[in-house]
Amino acid sequence: MHDHGSSHRSPASFERLDDLGRLQRQVSEAELTRLLALRGDEDVLDLGSGTGFYTDRIAALTTGTVYALDLDPAMNDHYRARGLPANVKLVLGDITVLLVSAAGEGQALKAESVDLACTIATWHEIGGRLDLQGVTKVLRPRGRLVVIDWRRDTESWESGPPIAERSTAAEVAGVLVSRFTVVRTENVGSFMFAVTARRD
Repeated sequence: MHDHGSSHRSPASFERLDDLGRLQRQVSEAELTRLLALRGDEDVLDLGSGTGFYTDRIAALTTGTVYALDLDPAMNDHYRARGLPANVKLVLGDITVLLVSAAGEGQALKAESVDLACTIATWHEIGGRLDLQGVTKVLRPRGRLVVIDWRRDTESWESGPPIAERSTAAEVAGVLVSRFTVVRTENVGSFMFAVTARRD
């Protein structure tokens, strides 16, 4: 990710984010498909999209627009140069302070414009400070939020960020209940968890 790093990224950081090994260490394509549970025509917001590694896979699951939002212009530039799927729109923005407006001009997201928002391996990088009010504004009624991040348990310590930066699924669910109805919490693969919540 993506959200709070330098805009002067090294080629190594792009390679790390584009590494196919993420499908084993983080979320596989099959697990991503199951967790997002898309019909195939929804509009989606990828919060902290980075180089677009998972955004590409999300875009393949829907004919709707996928908004790839990241704070770092270098990430968007890298993603654009690598080639965007036809239904992906790059947005420069901060997932801790989302810009949402009725019309969605400029880099602002349009209110009630997406059916699903997701954040993959970014929650720990922002210390859990996702702009939940902004997410509820951009989601349509009954829209969903899926948070996928690194587990904080002894079985997951061999991979990923420092333990001190991680949260548990229960902690994330506890934060989300201020704005959402939490539908499900679960472990994903060897190292990650997922929390699915719904805007009422």
